[in-house]
Amino acid sequence: MSNFAMLRDELLAEIEAIAPVVREYASQSEQLGRLAEPIIKAARQTSLLRFICAHELGGCEADPLTVMEVCEALSRIDGSVGWTLGIIANATAFAGAFLPAESARHRQTPGAVQPRNSTAEPVDGGYLVNGRWSFGSGIHFADWVVAGALVPGQSPPAGLRVAVLPREEVTVHDNWQVAGLRGTGSCDYSIDNVFVPDNMTFSMIDAIHGNVVTGEKVMLRLGFPAFFTAFHVGVPLGIARRALDEITTQAISKSRGITATTPLAAQPQFQATLGKIEVQFKAARALAMQALSRGWAEVCTGRTPPAILQAEIRTSGTYIDELGQQITTEAFQAAGGSALFDSNPLQRCLRDAQAAGQHFAVSRSAYRNFGMFKLGQPDAQPYG
Repeated sequence: MSNFAMLRDELLAEIEAIAPVVREYASQSEQLGRLAEPIIKAARQTSLLRFICAHELGGCEADPLTVMEVCEALSRIDGSVGWTLGIIANATAFAGAFLPAESARHRQTPGAVQPRNSTAEPVDGGYLVNGRWSFGSGIHFADWVVAGALVPGQSPPAGLRVAVLPREEVTVHDNWQVAGLRGTGSCDYSIDNVFVPDNMTFSMIDAIHGNVVTGEKVMLRLGFPAFFTAFHVGVPLGIARRALDEITTQAISKSRGITATTPLAAQPQFQATLGKIEVQFKAARALAMQALSRGWAEVCTGRTPPAILQAEIRTSGTYIDELGQQITTEAFQAAGGSALFDSNPLQRCLRDAQAAGQHFAVSRSAYRNFGMFKLGQPDAQPYG
């Protein structure tokens, strides 16, 4: 058994160990608008918050397939847990890979790299950071926060500086009242004229090109945004798998229609639907594994994947996310009116799948980016 296979088994065992706590407090997380404290407490007793980080930073240095399977397994239990723990693990690894090693020994680090209305003004020894960012998933449990800000007079991505600063220097805005992924606590946050020393910042260009500072063979060498694809396919696959499991179980005793007397499981139309979406799920998962494996093969030879492959990996993520939404929607619709109730897990699966699909990383712009590469357009980029 390979080291990565052993690591996957260990991490999946940790997920099984905390699963009862996740299930018990899932509804409370929805009500709170962030993960319930017992879930975070349980997660902190595992490797799940740092498993992507380099060994030098106390992490497991996981490969993309491991990341996908961990996010998938967590999201199969609860989409908000898969999203939050996945974001924290990814963002912590992201910051750790590009900061100097002596600066990178921090803990949970969620945040956002989009500059939006933000600036990083150069001053002696560092930058003064100002701005407001959206979607700070997991920020309530962070020790440090990542924020991407533009250096005045420069354009992205060259002018984009990523700052890492203590959570207490960030203001969190309680505006996460949403339809799906309610338990992620993905609130806005703002920074008001905070000095960040130069050794707690890095250039986004380094992330785009996979110029890792810490870690010999870490996932960040995949380049940006290919690095985040493992997370963005694992979450919808886990949610879709949960939806498939739920409708398969419910179909045994459920019937639909005014005169229906046979259970849904015995109805030909549902049998065909279930067969189709099961195959769609297997196809989506196979595509995810193939795309991530190709990128990782490049990393293992010491190279950052070429830009066209990075674009293809991101595009695969978009397609897989769309398939996940389709599968979840089909399962929800098959259950009829009973799926509308909070007591039916299918309604949360539907909401969470749709919410995950709103992220820019899996937006339809990925198709155009990849198409530009296939057409040999000179300005083709894997991001944007």
